[in-house]
Amino acid sequence: MFHIKDEYLNDLETNPWKRFRNRLIRLVVSPYHLMKSIFMVTGAIFWLLATIVFVSTFTLLESLPHFEQNPFKQAKQAAISSVEQHLQDAPKALKNYQWVSIDDINRELLYAIVMSEDGDFFNHQGIDYDALINALGENIKRREWSFGASTISQQTVKNIYFENNKTLYRKLKELLVTKRLEQALNKNEILELYLNIIEFGPDIYGIHAASHYYFNAKPSELNAAQGAFLAILMPSPRKYHFTIFQNQYLAKRYKRKYRRILQDMRFKEYISPTQYQKYMQWPFF
Repeated sequence: MFHIKDEYLNDLETNPWKRFRNRLIRLVVSPYHLMKSIFMVTGAIFWLLATIVFVSTFTLLESLPHFEQNPFKQAKQAAISSVEQHLQDAPKALKNYQWVSIDDINRELLYAIVMSEDGDFFNHQGIDYDALINALGENIKRREWSFGASTISQQTVKNIYFENNKTLYRKLKELLVTKRLEQALNKNEILELYLNIIEFGPDIYGIHAASHYYFNAKPSELNAAQGAFLAILMPSPRKYHFTIFQNQYLAKRYKRKYRRILQDMRFKEYISPTQYQKYMQWPFF
């Protein structure tokens, strides 16, 4: 009897298939062993995936800009570096580039651009989630990643820290840095960054360059009508510089946008009804 058992054990040691088959039979017959094995395998997979997610998230967060000591100065330096990079092949434009404090920008000009780009800028926390979800749904519907619905805070972050590639990963990083920027800076500081880095035409960056180029004036001298005109150019500044400014042709849809900006400003009492009527008669060219 003992001799038979020894032969059986020896056979198992020399035959891995039989060992695997017998182990499989025990697992099927015994629910306890089966569940134990399943939990061991799935648990190992779960912790492996959790570790990968944790390391990836930590690496991503650490790679993004942090705003610590003197955050506005840090962001301003990054903004100037971004503009210099864009103008590296345009030395004349780079030489004429000038940073403007928000205190030296006419309030009508400032609010005209805010009403055009992000009417709730002073109320949200950097991200308009409803608009973002709607834009994402529209992108899925069109089967293209054109995004949209970016707030002024998001546009500021994108223009300073990221390339213009349209990917979900870039959008995610943009949203994370936007939250950091909103926590570190106040609205006026973010708006100052934005107005000094935004493009208004070929090699025309910042409100100082735009004011001089289009109106031969300082940002402190521009009114709501001129601000609304600049706002019309902003979605596609190089294209609209040619079609609107150089060709001196303002299509009906742009006139409607101009009127809407002034109407929003009047509604929020940034301009008076008298100013609204005056600016509606403003000659574009």
